[in-house]
Amino acid sequence: MQEELFWVERRDDDSLSIGVDVAVYSLEALFRACYSFTDRCYLFLQPQANSSVISVRFVRKVAECDINALIGDFANELINQRVRRDIAAETQTVRDLIVAQAFTEADLLGQELTEASYLDDPKGITQ
Repeated sequence: MQEELFWVERRDDDSLSIGVDVAVYSLEALFRACYSFTDRCYLFLQPQANSSVISVRFVRKVAECDINALIGDFANELINQRVRRDIAAETQTVRDLIVAQAFTEADLLGQELTEASYLDDPKGITQ
């Protein structure tokens, strides 16, 4: 027999619900985690009144789906998405510098314009 998960609410229609606090996991992390499970189950989100908690209801797509394992995998995916977001924020400056450097070295204007000398006067302005 499988152990019941204390943080999961079993519903009458054989679906399960969990509460996700968006003060801990951002809405972005929640939606990214939900999206990664849309191939395995149907997900329904409902905000709880006067709370930062969003109820996520999981409904099986196929009867053979182990919905308890699915909920555990979802909890891990929430953590994964939160950490990805944190790392992206921590490394934003470095990534911006790398992209800026890549565009600086790219020949976006054409070699003749980037290697021109300030002494050249192709328009004859100084004459």
